[in-house]
Amino acid sequence: MKNYIIPSIVAFILAGCTSKTNQTTTTTTTTTTNQSVKTTVTLDECSTINNLINGYEAGFNSIKTDKVNNQFTNKWRTNTHIIGATCTVTLNKSEQASYQCQTPVKTQTQTIKSHQKLAKQLRQCLTTTGWFESQKETANSIYSTFVLDTKTPVITLSTNQEGNGFTTRFEIAPPLGL
Repeated sequence: MKNYIIPSIVAFILAGCTSKTNQTTTTTTTTTTNQSVKTTVTLDECSTINNLINGYEAGFNSIKTDKVNNQFTNKWRTNTHIIGATCTVTLNKSEQASYQCQTPVKTQTQTIKSHQKLAKQLRQCLTTTGWFESQKETANSIYSTFVLDTKTPVITLSTNQEGNGFTTRFEIAPPLGL
């Protein structure tokens, strides 16, 4: 049964990408207790992240689908999913857009591995272009934050214990300088 956990996690994370190519930019191998996991980041995965970052200034208009009826916020569903199947774009009171995704994860082991896998993908795609990563862990949460400067949106990946399960959230939000 354990042999199916890692491939399931990888499939879970990769399912969030909108499309795939066979071009590989980075391949690494990690060995954990009698299991070997091959991590591959494709050009398309970095393109998806870069397209989201570039879409920030236009309010993520290119990925919005239908508007969510809510009298308190302006929110749309999206056609691009980094994690899970329900991502949204929200406008705040200052008309600044943010992109959010969240997904429930059942076990702590699965949670940590999926968070670290996506954080590694983000690291490989962003730090080569000057982004700074900070990571904070507590007994019930992990936060990975990526910042470039005070004008570029902030990317946050967080995993928190909620009740008996865990939730992982991905967000591209207004820059720290605003």
